[in-house]
Amino acid sequence: APVIRASDIEGMNESGAIEFLSVAVDELFNQKAAALDEKAQAAGKPPKSIGRSARYITLVTMDNAWSDHLQSLENLKEAVVVRKFEGRDPMQEYTRDAFGLFRNLEDNMRNNAVFSLWQSLAQ
Repeated sequence: APVIRASDIEGMNESGAIEFLSVAVDELFNQKAAALDEKAQAAGKPPKSIGRSARYITLVTMDNAWSDHLQSLENLKEAVVVRKFEGRDPMQEYTRDAFGLFRNLEDNMRNNAVFSLWQSLAQ
């Protein structure tokens, strides 16, 4: 059964809904972290493994996203060369498009890290 329903935030303005969901997610995360710590201690393992897992997942996600970003920049260099023949300034084109790719990189890192962490907590 869903923990949060649409009816829980129905009628709230955007900032109220964001605050409600933020508190709810924090509570769920803390409950799951406590349960995982209890499970770890029962198995003779050190507690606070969720923090280590979160750091590891974040680093792996950032590394993968960065590798993809570098490949995208390499592809962009090739595309910008073609634009030069169209009479466009290659440096300006590269700078504009690279900035957009960087914004996408940041979003991808955040989204993938959160998704991967939640997937690991669901197990």
